[in-house]
Amino acid sequence: MAKPSKDKSSAGFLDRFLEVLYSFFRRFNKLFDRVVFNKAGSLIISLIASLVICIAIDYQDIRIELFNDTTTVVDLGNVNTEINLDQNKYEVSGIPSSVQVTLSGEETDIEVYQKQHPNLTVKADLSQYKEGSYIIDLALEDIPSTIKASISPATVTATITSKRTRVFSVAPEILIGAGQKASDFKTPTLAVNSVTIRATADELNAIRFVRAIVDVSGFTNGNSAKVNANVVAYDADGNRVQVEIDPTTIEATVEREDTE
Repeated sequence: MAKPSKDKSSAGFLDRFLEVLYSFFRRFNKLFDRVVFNKAGSLIISLIASLVICIAIDYQDIRIELFNDTTTVVDLGNVNTEINLDQNKYEVSGIPSSVQVTLSGEETDIEVYQKQHPNLTVKADLSQYKEGSYIIDLALEDIPSTIKASISPATVTATITSKRTRVFSVAPEILIGAGQKASDFKTPTLAVNSVTIRATADELNAIRFVRAIVDVSGFTNGNSAKVNANVVAYDADGNRVQVEIDPTTIEATVEREDTE
């Protein structure tokens, strides 16, 4: 008689479980109907669905970027700088002649950029500035948005000074070669005896004398010759002053000293 009692107990438990499960789904369906057929509820469900889709798409993009990254870095080394300013009127200091440049981006983009700019330079645009000192950003020309350029230094302090002109008298100076003596030649005659020098006020004031260097080392035959003498400006210590000189050379006539 115990066996039928056990079967009845199992059947009663199964009936109660099914009743609870049916009650849960019935309540869930009612709740789902309320949410779906309610305007606010529909909006919430749509928003949640949109967020899920966006997250899934973003995940794919991130995964592609992480595992399919083809970014490369190219070290260009020293790249010459180019100053955008009328250097006939102004003297510029503080800008290095070259800077370190590194490019990063897609390898194909960098290759195309380098082919389009075989003589690449870093620009220092001073076209909007006058005399004074300014902090200037250095930049590569026509750099596309797909390439990141790293320049070192990226900023510099540029000092702009106006140039002035002054006329200086010129005297000849003989440059002799091996086996020659200065006394072998007469004082050369210059075609012109003055030059115009363009420089900053400080540079002009530093000039103490100007010489036309007459090289007679190749003067081996004949009694006279004409040579082009380079014009050089010097300071009080005899050091060369780097300035713009017009003309840069002067024709000089050289004669041998009469030894008879």
